[in-house]
Amino acid sequence: MKKINHNFAVVLAGGQGSRFWPLSRSLEPKQFLSLLTSNSLFHNTLSRIKAIVPSRNIFVVTSQLYFPEIFSYTSEFKIPRANVIFETEAKNTAPSIAVACRLISLADPEAKIAVLPSDHLIRNQRRFNRLLDDAFSLPGLKNNLVIFGILPDYPATGYGYIKIKTQKLKAKSRTGYSVERFIEKPDNKKARMIFKDKRYFWNSGIFVGYAGVFLDEIKRNIPGLYRSISKLYEPKDINNIWKGIKPVSFDCGVLEKTNNLLMIPASNLGWSDLGTWASLDKVLPKDKFTNTINADAITFGSKNITVFGKNRLIACLGLENLIIVDTPDALLITRKDKSEEVKKVVERLKRSKREEYYLHKTVKRPWGRYTVLDKGPGFKIKLVEVAPQKALSLQRHTHRSEHWVVVEGRAKITKGRRVYYVDANQSTYIPLRYAHRLQNPTNYPLKIVEVQSGEYLEEDDITRLRDDFSRI
Repeated sequence: MKKINHNFAVVLAGGQGSRFWPLSRSLEPKQFLSLLTSNSLFHNTLSRIKAIVPSRNIFVVTSQLYFPEIFSYTSEFKIPRANVIFETEAKNTAPSIAVACRLISLADPEAKIAVLPSDHLIRNQRRFNRLLDDAFSLPGLKNNLVIFGILPDYPATGYGYIKIKTQKLKAKSRTGYSVERFIEKPDNKKARMIFKDKRYFWNSGIFVGYAGVFLDEIKRNIPGLYRSISKLYEPKDINNIWKGIKPVSFDCGVLEKTNNLLMIPASNLGWSDLGTWASLDKVLPKDKFTNTINADAITFGSKNITVFGKNRLIACLGLENLIIVDTPDALLITRKDKSEEVKKVVERLKRSKREEYYLHKTVKRPWGRYTVLDKGPGFKIKLVEVAPQKALSLQRHTHRSEHWVVVEGRAKITKGRRVYYVDANQSTYIPLRYAHRLQNPTNYPLKIVEVQSGEYLEEDDITRLRDDFSRI
């Protein structure tokens, strides 16, 4: 008889990574960026967890914005589509964890769950596997939540802190350390005081516990949230309850209040939350002047600078302690000690309704990508690149017409009831409100220049009639 595996994982992948602007945007957040390896942070997270948890037991909580990207990854890792929980809007981490634990507990009342961020760096895979195994088998797991603690190396204000009761760590604890208190993101003065006390650890954001214990803690500390999720029986039910749920982080809602918390020291993990440009900078390789240059750059007399860019030459003269991030539509220059405040820039852009907070000039899609070449009153010009054997949705627009010029490859066009082919150096016109579709029927790239004309040219003027990627 096959043994049932009660180990589950919940990967939180709904964050927008605003402190990593301008590389991270709402439509392409940090977890989908390839910052340190050829794979994205989200891909690396799934790769790590599959060594401990079977694919059928991995759940992902994310935003509806990331529908295509998530299903691309979950297909690769053979994670069932039913295990992907889509939130209609961001409500912070406590509701995300609560919904996942509720659905998992219905499927397996004996489930043990590891909650994991999707955008952290962990370099020591073997150590991570061993710590997660230890956490799943911890004797105190029946009545407690277990948190991975990171020994601080500076007085950070961006992390929560865990204070353990013991004065001295044992070489190895098989029971975990009792937690005396949890402090969420202290100010500078308090962080410096905490840093001197070796009983404090950073909160890694990795939690382990029985589904029932997670739910009991939510019931005790966030009763309104518990009442809402009690109405859930399958993932689609989230649409009925989500609007009435109040945003709250798991750290503030549960960890700061509970008395049932154990900690495992997670040393030698090679861990970073990559929460800011400064935290990424700490793990990047440096030259003899402590510079990190990931760009076509010339530097003279510059020390301790980090430069990202790929679109143009960047010249740096006599600069110190700066981070420079260059993208086609936005340039960030910040002192390293101010990188936490990049989030304020994103908030200002959002209030001003600037699209630079939301998307890049080049936007990835499950069928390929498009790049905005130019735009102005009444027009927008795009380069649309369709991958081999892929197709855009069958769609129509209410406010714009489109003119397509094929510049490379062969396009299959659906326009109303007509289906025809257009080759390089040929064009076609799509009138307002016509049902239409662009397909690449070949094994080679397809590139078209799309000229949009109309009174409104934003991406939400799309009514999808049929779609290969189940988008709505």
